[in-house]
Amino acid sequence: MASVDEFVARRQADWTELEALLGRAAGRGLRGFAGPELERLGRLYRHASADLAVAQRDFPGDRVRTYLDQLLARAHPYVYQREVANWHGFLGFFTVGFPRLYRANARYVLASAALLFLPALVAYVATLTSTVGQEALVSPELLATIRAGRMWTDIPEQARPAVSTFLMTHNLQVSIMAFAGGVLAGLGTVYVLVQNGVLLGAVLGACQAHGLGLPLVGFISAHGYLELSAVVIAGAAGLRLGYPLLAPGLQTRRAALAEGGRAAVRLLLGAAPLLVLAGSLEAFVSPSSLPSEAKIGLGALTGVALYSYLLLAGRRAPTPAPVLPREGGGPVGG
Repeated sequence: MASVDEFVARRQADWTELEALLGRAAGRGLRGFAGPELERLGRLYRHASADLAVAQRDFPGDRVRTYLDQLLARAHPYVYQREVANWHGFLGFFTVGFPRLYRANARYVLASAALLFLPALVAYVATLTSTVGQEALVSPELLATIRAGRMWTDIPEQARPAVSTFLMTHNLQVSIMAFAGGVLAGLGTVYVLVQNGVLLGAVLGACQAHGLGLPLVGFISAHGYLELSAVVIAGAAGLRLGYPLLAPGLQTRRAALAEGGRAAVRLLLGAAPLLVLAGSLEAFVSPSSLPSEAKIGLGALTGVALYSYLLLAGRRAPTPAPVLPREGGGPVGG
């Protein structure tokens, strides 16, 4: 059996060529590819698939296996989609490309969710069970309002359009900060997520401790599934941007950062409509006179709809219909 260095030396030229083709495709899909280039892309994809099988068998713990796995994940949509989502087809991006991108970056999404919700859980327990925790984690003005048994979330009806715009802008700012923090090797992203998680959990715990849990959950629920999911996605984008600085794999750090940056920007773009819809719900539905139970039910419905879209949209049929030709002229799926 060849050593991993021999394996890489023998096969890296093809991997580099495949990366170059994918770099061209990332901007406008396969529209500018000539027939021989499409054939070459398909051939390189099949060879890289065989290389991954070898790496999984012979070098399962080496970074070459991770590199090939990521390379094939990038190439797969171009080989098996009828129409590759790209920056010129926003409808295709939002109906197919973004859900697939979300699932392809699941580990970053899960890490982002953990950085937001685990601190929230700790802060919730601290403020629910301790007045010291409340005083340490909740601002004095807000804590005084909570202890007086009053909610601060009522928005006058005539002010709601302006508040909606403000909330959309604020949520977008938080998301951009979570994304931009990735340039600091992800440390800025971690800070933004943890800070917002602590604030969320602390307020929830303090309200629960003073009998305001149901009104607050009702207020948050109507828009919270969309808003918090968008923040998690923006955090995942920041981590996707920052991780290549720490672990570029077999690529140069510059190339890995460029690849991560493209995926990160697309994740942030996909989250933007969620923030707009969340801001509208937060301004017009969350402070409305609807019962808290109705708002909670509405929020649950938005959550089901959102995650049905993110987890199910764009999945291939059992027998895909690829567009690239086989070696020798026949279609890949024929």
